[in-house]
Amino acid sequence: MHFPSSNIIISYLLASIFASSLISCRDNPESEVPGRTESENVEYAEGFGIEEYDDFKILKVYNPWQGASNVLFQYVLAGHDREIPPSLKGNPVIRTPVRSVICLSTTHIALLDFIDETAKISAVSGSEFIYNPDVRSRIDNKELSDIGYDMNLDYERILELNPDIILAYGVGSEAGAWLDRLYKLGMRVVMIGEYLEKSPLAQAEWVKFAGHLFNKQDVATEKFREVEDEYMKLKRLAKGTENKPVVMSGLPWRNSWFVPGGKSHFATLIADAGGQYLWDNNSRTDNHQVDIEKVIESGATADFWINIGTVLSNRDIENADNRLATLTPFRLGNLYNNNARLNRHGGNDYWESGIVNPHLILKDMIHILHPHLLPGHVPVYYRKL
Repeated sequence: MHFPSSNIIISYLLASIFASSLISCRDNPESEVPGRTESENVEYAEGFGIEEYDDFKILKVYNPWQGASNVLFQYVLAGHDREIPPSLKGNPVIRTPVRSVICLSTTHIALLDFIDETAKISAVSGSEFIYNPDVRSRIDNKELSDIGYDMNLDYERILELNPDIILAYGVGSEAGAWLDRLYKLGMRVVMIGEYLEKSPLAQAEWVKFAGHLFNKQDVATEKFREVEDEYMKLKRLAKGTENKPVVMSGLPWRNSWFVPGGKSHFATLIADAGGQYLWDNNSRTDNHQVDIEKVIESGATADFWINIGTVLSNRDIENADNRLATLTPFRLGNLYNNNARLNRHGGNDYWESGIVNPHLILKDMIHILHPHLLPGHVPVYYRKL
């Protein structure tokens, strides 16, 4: 994957900051680590890898923030009574099963919920956005702390809780300062980069990563296989459709319109649901800015409008820009948003449990684009405006 040179510099700076906590696999040749038995079969995800040895595992995370290049995080997982080879003692060591964890993203909660380990969560970040009913109940009952986010983390509370690990993510150079401080406090920070994956199944496969942290890798793999099987069955169902409706997405925000790239996981979902993404002719995987005038021009050729920001009604779209009411999907009433599951604070479960349920999202999309294929289906994450 190619990244702009400025982002490579950012990656280098961040990697330098974390150098004291990381040991690259290049500094620990496999020849120095005895007893290797196998490697976890990671089929879709590009952001992590797992090597299994007789008494421990090595968990590797690759380029876990936007623009990262040649950045490796490496963790040694071992039981509480296991010895670590001398050649690996410079790596962060995580004793498994993990007994307490702080989650800095709602998607981390979904990964833990998938393997029934949310009871191990001792604190969260951005509690108002969390949808998970069990975690939400613990927050409302003051059983879970909210330790803030980014530069506003409550480091004193984190030290009091002293979790086994902190699940973290980064979106660029701004993450460096607070991550570095967590390391200096002696925290075991585990980077999660599922949001950077290019396909829905790749994002969901991070449940295997979570499974190894809690010695539930077999449960995670088995449940992931069920999700994969259902996803592929639905994909085959939609593949046979001759009509491929054109789908647009997004909404202007502060005079900018950002849309997922033509190679993003959202574009993959549209294609797998038997549709054609309006911006599938570019090779980007991330969100990128599109000229509003061009959106209005090309949007006239679309059949459906899906994932429309935070809007709840047609009126919200008109209020954003009254020209949008002239677009074909608006006039046809083919407006569907991914906010059917909101908590009272506006937290959206699509961005939480949706990452581990790509089969349910795909089912919703097929129902929208080709309702005759799934008669009687009640959408889970989507609602018609």
